Amino acid sequence: MPLSQKATIHDVAHHARVSVSSVSRALNNYPHVSEALKTRVVEAAEELDYQPAFLAHSLRRGETNSIGFLVGSIANPVISTIYEAAAEALATNGYAVTLVSSRNQADLDSACLRLLASRQVSGLIVSSASESPEPARRFIQEANIPTVMLDRAPVEGERVFAVQSDHASSMRKAVRHLVANGHRHIGFIGGPQGFYPTQQRFRAYQEALAEAQIPARGELIRFAAFTEADAFAEALLLMRNRPLPTALIVAGNIILIGALGALQDRQLAVGRDIALVACDDIHLTQLYRPPVTAIRRDLNLLGKTAARLLLQGIANNGNRTDRVIKLPTQLVIRESSDFLREA
Repeated sequence: MPLSQKATIHDVAHHARVSVSSVSRALNNYPHVSEALKTRVVEAAEELDYQPAFLAHSLRRGETNSIGFLVGSIANPVISTIYEAAAEALATNGYAVTLVSSRNQADLDSACLRLLASRQVSGLIVSSASESPEPARRFIQEANIPTVMLDRAPVEGERVFAVQSDHASSMRKAVRHLVANGHRHIGFIGGPQGFYPTQQRFRAYQEALAEAQIPARGELIRFAAFTEADAFAEALLLMRNRPLPTALIVAGNIILIGALGALQDRQLAVGRDIALVACDDIHLTQLYRPPVTAIRRDLNLLGKTAARLLLQGIANNGNRTDRVIKLPTQLVIRESSDFLREA
């Protein structure tokens, strides 16, 4: 197809090897459309750069009163809490929210965004499966839909908003807390290295160790995907080293579950054999015995701030001076780390 020629719904149907009516039902999120068919159609539309002709006009007029919310995984309790807070704030302003998940697959981010755009959403809140600016971010820019990124770093020049957490300050406090309790071998398991939260947490971890004149041991540093299985495997690899870490920081609530499994597998007692600090103060950190020291962020505030920022962006046609809002975090010290290491 020539570059100057726009794809039609018939082109998408031919490319996906389905009927035109199937394309329409899939792109308009009709009930009883299988996920397999929906994915097939959306991917075909993405490959052909197809976008309904009415979309741009509808978005400019802002008449849809619906918001698209893209998440990596709906199973993540942190994301679900943020979503509930944002959806409630948007509902009070007359907006309905459509939630889609890319199942932590970066290549599905743009497909999901196209699906939301086909629903003529007035704005987007995005917690993408990848920090990569391509192709999902290219689509956001070209679609010109007011967008708020959740804990992601906008690329310079992007006309998007962002709500971020101050991961670094509390991570530095966590390392200082462990050092003060006599720890010198402090392990770190982060999320995927490209993510903004991982980058901020890891840099602060390194800075706090340097401040205490403790070398960062490469063998005590691991990065895991956001799955329990991968976190379990990475934690086991970390604990094969000698000397063993006397303290461990896990940067993510899903990673925490995998790390706890690995500690049990190695028969290391949290709060006695090893100190533990988690990022995100979820129910597990409070219910586990001993309770787990955690870096807390106000997830409700994060969701409400994202909603407020997006509504202001929609009202002002995407124009704001404060395009990035950073929210504070807090270190909550509990029994998992609040003990002096024996010399």
